Amino acid sequence: MNKNKVYLIVQSVLCIVVCAMLAAAAIMIYRDGLVLKAADPLSWIYTREKVAAAAGPVMPVLVLGIVLTAAGLFMRISDANADKPAKDTEWQRDTIVSRVAAPSNEMKAERSRQRKLNYGGWAAFALCMVPILIYITNGNHFPNGDLEPVFLALILHVIPWTLIGLGILMISTVLQEKSMEREIMAAKEQIKLEKAEGVKPEADDGKVQPADRARLLRIALLAVAVMMIVAGTFNGSARDVFGKAVKICTECIGLG
Repeated sequence: MNKNKVYLIVQSVLCIVVCAMLAAAAIMIYRDGLVLKAADPLSWIYTREKVAAAAGPVMPVLVLGIVLTAAGLFMRISDANADKPAKDTEWQRDTIVSRVAAPSNEMKAERSRQRKLNYGGWAAFALCMVPILIYITNGNHFPNGDLEPVFLALILHVIPWTLIGLGILMISTVLQEKSMEREIMAAKEQIKLEKAEGVKPEADDGKVQPADRARLLRIALLAVAVMMIVAGTFNGSARDVFGKAVKICTECIGLG
């Protein structure tokens, strides 16, 4: 492992640590603010002193990251693969498989495994969305009044299931890529065998390739967003938002 790779790994770890520490500091400030607000609603909750005290432990790590960044610029350390195109295993698989006249049993098995992983991953993600939809469609979870407890409860019910669903999708994607790599190796062996036997691949029949995963992800996120909007309308959130907007216009701005 050369020094450039070690440097980039250290910088990445420091960036993750800084983000985690800043998130923890923000949560600590918010938690202390809730306690102080409950005791004295008129007191100042978010002050410079509290932010400085919470951000104090983060500063040494942040300064270390800045120093390392400056040192990297001075030594001209960069990622050698930054200008290279991203690896597209699916495109490589389709390109090599198109040169095969008759897929082998191993290739068919890997392709079947990829379909199962793809459908299984999305099915598991959809299953993780069910508890979220059940929670947000229940109007009893969104009473009128203070929004902070409602928002915190919503986060506690939404984020864990969302992280589980995304984690399953990530694992499914990684396993699919490994399966594609095995299919590529099997296709290369099949090509060698067919060349030895004098078999030529058939012409492309114009079959449509599998849909782009990014497009599928956008469609899925759009569908989830639409379902959440509909659920929010049914549980009365739209009425509450409209009521608060009316109060802002009539009380704060002074219209009407």
